[in-house]
Amino acid sequence: MLKKVIFFLFVNQFIFSQQLDFDFYIGKRKETKTFSFKYIQQGILNLDSNTNISATIEAFKLSYKTKNNFNSYLTLFSTRTFFSGKKNDKLNTLSSILNPFGGSLNLNIHSLIPIKIKEDLNLSLGVKIGKKLIEAQAIYFPIDNKAFFENYINIGSLIQKKIIDDPLNNTSLFFWGYTNLFLTKSLKKNREIFFDNELNSLSKGYGLEIGVQYNKSFKIMLIGNKILDTMKNSKLRKIIFQLSISYKLLK
Repeated sequence: MLKKVIFFLFVNQFIFSQQLDFDFYIGKRKETKTFSFKYIQQGILNLDSNTNISATIEAFKLSYKTKNNFNSYLTLFSTRTFFSGKKNDKLNTLSSILNPFGGSLNLNIHSLIPIKIKEDLNLSLGVKIGKKLIEAQAIYFPIDNKAFFENYINIGSLIQKKIIDDPLNNTSLFFWGYTNLFLTKSLKKNREIFFDNELNSLSKGYGLEIGVQYNKSFKIMLIGNKILDTMKNSKLRKIIFQLSISYKLLK
């Protein structure tokens, strides 16, 4: 396991991931380009429709932003599930896969390409790159397998809307919506061990995320993701909803 973790941290070729992570900024920037690095940035509490409760820490984020509102982020998340209400290992594992912040380690690159910029509204094309280490319970021999890598391809459209921005009273409220299409992939043997082949090695799906951010530190997100090409009568076909509450630990 240690060798897998070391390899993961130094991997230099990323696969797309479905994780929405951006800073709100309405209108054009004055700076030509900026880099920033932050660590232990935010904590996130997650509850999904499979009754899984998990906690996430954003370990670090390297940001690159330009005057024309092109944004790119390299981020490392770590998520632990501490309660699973359903005794269905396949559904619980799928919850970790479809959780945008899921995985014991979740290293990703996320870029936002501006389409339309107004004083109180931004429209962008989102592209995500990442790789997750998923810890799960095997249901098929060898049952001592406890983890696997999952890769993603994701592209979508993002809208950011300023509702309130009052610097004098230090008050702000922003809304965002994000719709996307994604591919998710792992080795065929992992699909056999953890899903009994109910999930294809390469599967496609779609997702929707809406949320609000208050005072640049508190976020509430409602996320829905659905796999499209599972077996006809599989429970994995249903959409998984997730409520996430995020608080910025360091500013």
